[in-house]
Amino acid sequence: MGISSREPISGPPVRALLDKAVGENRALREANEVLREELRGLRESNAAQATQLELLASTIAELEKKLSSNSSNSSLPPSSDRGPRPQKAESPNRAARRALGRKPGKQPGSKGHHLAQVEHPDNVVVHSPACCRDCGADLGSAAVEDVEVRQVFDLPEPRLESTEHRAEKRRCECGAATKAEFPPEARSHVSYGPRLRAFALYLLARQHLPFERAAEAMNDMFGVRVSIGFLDSLYSEGADGLEAFRAEVLDQLRSSEVVHVDETSDRLGAKSVWYHVASTDLLTLLHADETRGVDGVERVGLFPDFSGVAVHDRLSQYFRYEKATHAICGAHLIRNLASVAFGPSQRLWASSMAALLLEMRRAGDAARTKGARAIPRRRLNGYTKRYDDLCTIALAANLEPASGRKRNEVERESFNLATAFVTHKDAVCRYATDLRVPFTNNLAERDLRMAKLHKKISGCFRAMEGAERLAALRSYLSTARKQGLEPMAVLVRLFSGDTWIPQRG
Repeated sequence: MGISSREPISGPPVRALLDKAVGENRALREANEVLREELRGLRESNAAQATQLELLASTIAELEKKLSSNSSNSSLPPSSDRGPRPQKAESPNRAARRALGRKPGKQPGSKGHHLAQVEHPDNVVVHSPACCRDCGADLGSAAVEDVEVRQVFDLPEPRLESTEHRAEKRRCECGAATKAEFPPEARSHVSYGPRLRAFALYLLARQHLPFERAAEAMNDMFGVRVSIGFLDSLYSEGADGLEAFRAEVLDQLRSSEVVHVDETSDRLGAKSVWYHVASTDLLTLLHADETRGVDGVERVGLFPDFSGVAVHDRLSQYFRYEKATHAICGAHLIRNLASVAFGPSQRLWASSMAALLLEMRRAGDAARTKGARAIPRRRLNGYTKRYDDLCTIALAANLEPASGRKRNEVERESFNLATAFVTHKDAVCRYATDLRVPFTNNLAERDLRMAKLHKKISGCFRAMEGAERLAALRSYLSTARKQGLEPMAVLVRLFSGDTWIPQRG
């Protein structure tokens, strides 16, 4: 009897096939799950490797940045540059001279300085020929036909002179006895005068000689044997006599329209001492402090009440003084931009911003030369529009890292600089909007250079008093030099009881 095609297939063979299919399906699911797990692991490993590669790339960028740092793109001094010094961009003044066809050096018609003969020499020595060069006859009574004059300028033989002061006592007819007063330099029965004291202090405070070498120089040049203690007392005496001078300089600075401020470090034993400066073209006020921060700045005395324009290098603590109008040093910004432009993603906005700052500088210089009070408004508006566009590009180039990590050192530098250009736009462009303000803060940096010279020549201070004395005396000497006075002249006045004090212009 045959099997109908409509009857269901059943029995052990069918069940076995179904069980086998179910088992294979279960095995495939398990294998699939294993593959999924492996895929998750590979993705996590890939993400970790990507993060590691990003970290390594940023580390390499930081190291390359440090290796490429020099005096043209950072605050490093030129002496730290390795190998040939980087070629600096041609200055606008030099480019203008080239365009006019002017050669380097003194130009025809300009006033020069050279050694020239004087009308009334201190000494005259006459040289007469003894005999004729041809026949040998005596020329003692021969007429003088012509005289050729040559003058020699030299120093007299240095020699210590002693002056005896005698104070007479005279008795009046009324019976009262009156004795004359000694001059200020006659301090005791025997003492050194103001000129010798001034020269010794000049060696210490102006030339930064250590006490031992200053004493040696005094002995070698004048035959004067002075002790280290005597020189130390001179230093203190000179600094203590400048209180009225410093008070007057501070008062004049507070009323100045534009003041340059800056700070730099020196060594006090194993620690740092900070010099703070406030200066103008005619005034210098230095203050030595143990801190660079707000307390040190305010102990100078200029802030927080100063209401003029303060030119500085973008140190955040200066912006806390809201009474002042702020101007950021353009030279610092150019170096900052050169440092940031090292990164390819920052090069466009950084180089373009540097070019814009220099273009605004040239426009400001041209306006000053013409006697104008400001850059033409239309041109200034164009500069402002370009500035805002570059700030937008700068912020777009400094977004948060996609991986959510913190910015590295290189990224923080570019981000902070881009933010500063946005936040401090008025201070960055101050030299273009206010022609009283210079492009750089070089004036303050020149007034602080003495700290670096002192560190190189004399080494560190042993006590805070030494730094304070140097600050007081350098304020005195720098201000005098700015106003056309010789250092020795004002030091002599200091030890003569007639301290020089700058008058208001």
